[in-house]
Amino acid sequence: MLKKIVLRIRESMWLKPVIYSVLAFLLALAVIYIDHNELAQGVVPSFMLTNVELAQTILGSISGALLTMTTITFSTIMVVLTTYSSQFSPRTLSNFVEDPVTMRVLGIFMGGFVYSILSLLFMSESWYESQVISATVGVAIAFICLAFFGYFIHNVATSVQVSTLIREITEGALKVIRSQEASLESDYTNVIDDRKDAGFTYEFVRDVKCRGFGYVQLTDYQGLLRYASHHELGVEANFLNGDFLTEDSIAFRVHHSGEIDEDIDAVLNQYLKLGKERSSIQDPEFALQKIVEVALRAISPAINDPNTARVCISYLGMALSHLCRVRSNGRYIAYYDEEMQPRIIGKQKRTMDILYLSFYQIVHYGSQDFSILTALIDAFLLIGKTADDSLKKSIWELYIYSMEKFDSNELKALDQIYLNEKKRELSTVLGIAL
Repeated sequence: MLKKIVLRIRESMWLKPVIYSVLAFLLALAVIYIDHNELAQGVVPSFMLTNVELAQTILGSISGALLTMTTITFSTIMVVLTTYSSQFSPRTLSNFVEDPVTMRVLGIFMGGFVYSILSLLFMSESWYESQVISATVGVAIAFICLAFFGYFIHNVATSVQVSTLIREITEGALKVIRSQEASLESDYTNVIDDRKDAGFTYEFVRDVKCRGFGYVQLTDYQGLLRYASHHELGVEANFLNGDFLTEDSIAFRVHHSGEIDEDIDAVLNQYLKLGKERSSIQDPEFALQKIVEVALRAISPAINDPNTARVCISYLGMALSHLCRVRSNGRYIAYYDEEMQPRIIGKQKRTMDILYLSFYQIVHYGSQDFSILTALIDAFLLIGKTADDSLKKSIWELYIYSMEKFDSNELKALDQIYLNEKKRELSTVLGIAL
């Protein structure tokens, strides 16, 4: 349940701006209280105090300037989102929106405006009998906002660089892969080829349908394991993270030996988070898909930027090399309780399927570019260095598939020499006899 809350917070665009606005509101109330009760007199240096008329002028100017900066910031965000959608991929929009710098800067500007306008509201000569400190605090907030505005411009200029975007996507995928690695290395999990290998010995089976529709963004397997262990059940998760489920989809199959809670449909659906689009929080394949889409945009005739595509393929190969190190070719993951009783069976894709789905579009659309082919071979080399023997054979099959798609008649003599060197290098790494 906690993971679902975390995902909802990550998807909320206005959470940080609201938090900063509330903090600014509380700060304004505190400063108003200090000025009204003259608590700053004798404590704060006299040069930091201003009369009410000057404070009104300063706070009015600050509030107008911060509102303008907030508008510029929001407009810049919209321009960057348009650039991400048109130049990279619509799926990459979340990478900029979820960037903590973006929402933090917008929140600081909104908070500064809230402080200035609220302080100005209570700024009256009849309310204050002496000099006030509100204007000084407002000036300090204005300097902070100015510093963050410069930082925001730098962050935007960096974010629109495709190399930075690809690196951030790859780092996000590696973070999820390492999390899966820690889970699979646990003594209470095991990768199996057939669900029958889990050892369920229950007498009855009940199907649980999905309540709602959307993409599977998050599955709380640990919470599901505790529930199944407490009620002595066996639960099969009949989906993969990233699958699209409808109300007719069977989400879970519950194995039991006796009476079962009639409301188990609602209970099990609580451990499943659906959304209108995929999320990479438990789905590294979605992050890999983003890299693939950026590569496809780069090699499209409209953009024709094969060097960017080569960078994407290099990062894709690195991410897949880590994934191959973690994943095995089993189709299911069995989760056991503390007594080593099988309780949960979760589905996973075979590593070979992930490799094929990661490269087949690039192979198809880049089949006319020799530089794309060599970049693919370099990616196969990266993956092959960490793959086991069974997967090395699959990588070689993927290389043959790429060569079949490529028109070898277009190769010149130097191209053929270079390609043969790459082929020998790949066969050596994979242990394939030529």
